[in-house]
Amino acid sequence: MSFACSSTSLRGLQNFARPAVTTLRAASTYTPSQSTETRALPRRPRPSSPAFFTGRPTYHEALLSLSTTLKDAQQSLRSDHIYPLPSTLPVLQPPRASWHSAATLTTLLRTNIRTNSHREIVGLLNEINALRHVANVSGRFELVSRLNDALGMYEREERDEGMEAKEVKSKIDEYGRAYATGRRKESSARVWMIPTKEGAGILDQKTSAEEVTIPATEVLVNHLPLATHFDKTSDRDTVLRSLRLTGLLGGYNVFALVRGGGTSGQAGAVGLAMARALAILREDVKDVLNAGKLSHFFSR
Repeated sequence: MSFACSSTSLRGLQNFARPAVTTLRAASTYTPSQSTETRALPRRPRPSSPAFFTGRPTYHEALLSLSTTLKDAQQSLRSDHIYPLPSTLPVLQPPRASWHSAATLTTLLRTNIRTNSHREIVGLLNEINALRHVANVSGRFELVSRLNDALGMYEREERDEGMEAKEVKSKIDEYGRAYATGRRKESSARVWMIPTKEGAGILDQKTSAEEVTIPATEVLVNHLPLATHFDKTSDRDTVLRSLRLTGLLGGYNVFALVRGGGTSGQAGAVGLAMARALAILREDVKDVLNAGKLSHFFSR
């Protein structure tokens, strides 16, 4: 058997094997292009609230916000050694607050607020309202302002047209007590003005207070004496201005409940309500109040 091979055949075999060597050599020196590298996808931003994945995020966010406000207020009062109140002190009854109904909160929070959910929200609101009263009594007005902002969306007006009509019919009760309301800025006040024994004599006789010896007027604001609730002289003057202008200071005792706003707004609201109640008790004082530029007190 002959294994002879022509030179042409050997050259063809060499040419056939040469591209394979070149391919291997090119593969050994190949560098992948940057465009083919695997890149990690950007991470989605985290939800701003931990209640994002709950069934009712707006409701749980509201609960979380109120709980945080309550804890912050407690800590702020505790740092000033105001909270908790000593057991030896009388119970400070906060002014009555009126909260939105479950149906209204359903609209505001854009989620269904059931009875149990509404009860839970109202419980937190009442606790914050009590701390707001403690902060107000202790002079922590910056904290009062923050709590007013937190409670603002949940509070509703206490009177509607039906309530107002009812109050107009019963402005003076069988005991001779006059009731009136007043608003100033963000503050609202309810006032009961009660004649003293000497004041009742003035009311019956239609005489001036200068002809009768009368004691000083006792004014309680949120169950506290006037000087305790309003430490500024200007605020106390605002409250008592109508009685001083009419010369009836000392003829009536006053019980007031006020909430919302700062001290100047609360003083204006109480003074407004007192002027209205005084005008109910005595028709002849309207001219004096008008002369003292207090005619806006009678506007509704």
